[in-house]
Amino acid sequence: MARNKAQVKKKGSAKLVLTKDMHGISRQKISPKALSIIERLQSAHYKAYLVGGCIRDLLAGKTPKDFDISTNATPEQVRRVFDNSRIIGRRFKIVHVVCGKEIFEVTTFRGDSNSPKAQNLRVSSNSGMLVRDNVYGKDISEDASRRDFTINAIYYDSHNETILDFHGGLYDLNEGVIDIIGDPETRYLEDPVRIIRALRFSTKLGFKLSKRTSDPIAKLAHNLREVSNARMFEEVNKLFLTGHGAQSFDILRHFHIFEILFPTLEKFKENQTFIDFVHYALSSSDKRYTQDKHNTPHFLYAVLLWSYFQSLVYKMQTYNECSINPLSLREIACNAFARVIKEQSVMTAIPMLFTENIRSLWMKQFVLLNITDKDTVEKLCRTTMFRAAYDFLKLRSHFEPDLALYVDFWMPYYEESARQAKLLRNESKNKFKHKKEARISKKEKNRQNSNPASEGFKKEQKSEVNDRLAKARAWRAAMNLEP
Repeated sequence: MARNKAQVKKKGSAKLVLTKDMHGISRQKISPKALSIIERLQSAHYKAYLVGGCIRDLLAGKTPKDFDISTNATPEQVRRVFDNSRIIGRRFKIVHVVCGKEIFEVTTFRGDSNSPKAQNLRVSSNSGMLVRDNVYGKDISEDASRRDFTINAIYYDSHNETILDFHGGLYDLNEGVIDIIGDPETRYLEDPVRIIRALRFSTKLGFKLSKRTSDPIAKLAHNLREVSNARMFEEVNKLFLTGHGAQSFDILRHFHIFEILFPTLEKFKENQTFIDFVHYALSSSDKRYTQDKHNTPHFLYAVLLWSYFQSLVYKMQTYNECSINPLSLREIACNAFARVIKEQSVMTAIPMLFTENIRSLWMKQFVLLNITDKDTVEKLCRTTMFRAAYDFLKLRSHFEPDLALYVDFWMPYYEESARQAKLLRNESKNKFKHKKEARISKKEKNRQNSNPASEGFKKEQKSEVNDRLAKARAWRAAMNLEP
C-alpha cells in the first residue's frame, strides 16, 4: 500500500477510486466463498461489496481471516437468497451466511438515521445511545458515512476489481491513523463501544488516534456502563485474546477505562505487583496467539480477577477466625468466588461454562499446595483442569517466590499429563481418519454400484439370461418335454 501513497495523499470527503493496477489486490487472496456470496446477491439484482477489516489486510498484503459483505438487500431479502443463513441482532440486524465451518457477515447498507422516515426505526436512550437502529440505505456513500472509522469505510467491488474510498481511509491507512467519521461526541454517544473499538484498532494495528478521536474519550467513557454486559463480554475478549492483550491493558489504563470494565479492580490500578502480574500474563497470551495456540476467556478472567479474589479470601479468613461456627477454607473460597463473579457480571456477563472453569482453576490453586497426601496428588493429576491450574500456579510463582517449591514438585506430573493428552489427541485423529476413509470408501462403492454403465451391463446380462430361458422353454415344448 505504501507504493500508492502519492495517489492518496489528499484527504477529503470526495470518493476516491483505485483500479486493480493501482491497488494491486489479487483475487487469489479473497475467499472464493465470499466472492460466491457477492455473485449470488448480484445475480438476485442487489449490490454487494467487501468492506472493513478484510480490505485493510488485503491492502497490507495479508490474507484476511474474515470477509464482511455490505449490500443494499435487507436482512430478510438476504435470508431469502441464502437458505444457509440466519438473521441475528436487535440493535442492528445482520445476516450470518454459514458455509461449512465459515461464517460470513452480511450487513445491509446503513441509512441516514436523522431522516423523518427513520423516526420509527431509530430508538435512543436518554444519553443518546442508539438502542435500535435498523435504518437501511440504498446507496454505498450513505453506508460509508454511518461506519465508525475512516479505515473501515473502504470498499472492494469484485465486479470491476476497484477500491472505493469515501472518507480518506486510504490516506489514514498509509499514515497509521485511527480517525472517527462524523462528529466524535455524537458518534460515541450513539454507541459507546466505539471508544473500545478505537483503542482496540490502535493497539491491533499499531496506529495512533487522531486528536479529534481521542479528545472526547475521557469525558464520555462512563457511558460504557450503559452497554449490555453480554456485548461488553465479547468486546473484552477481542481486546485481550487476539494477540495484543498487553498493549490493550496499557492503553485502557492510560484512558482510565480499565477500572470501568473491571470495577472491582479500581483499588489495584496503582498496585505495581498487580500491574506487572497482569502484564506478564497477557504478554504470555499474546505469544501463544502468534504461535496459533488457543487463548480462553476463563483463563483471562482468572488472571485479571485473581488479586481481588485473593484479597477477599484473606479478609474472610480474618473474620472467620473470630466466628462461632468457622467455615472451611473451601467454603470461604467458594463464597469469595461467588462474590467476585457477581460483581464483575454487572459489567461483563461471563457465561456459566467459563465461570465454572474459573472456579475450578482457583479452587485447584489451594489443592496444588497439598503435596503430602498421595491420594490427593494422584486424583488431581487425572482432572481435566490440572494442566491449566499448573500453568496458573507457574504464572503466579514469578511474583510469589514461595510457590517455586510446588511448581518443581508438580512439573513431572504436568509433563506426564501433557504426554497422555497428546497420545489421546493422536488416537482421536487416527480414529477420525479411519472413519473418514471408511466413509469415502463407502461412497466410492455406492458410486460404482450406481454407475449407469454398470447398471446397463447388468440389465444386458439379465436380458440375455431371460432370452436363453425362453429359447430353452420353447425347445422343451417342441420336444414334448414339458410336464
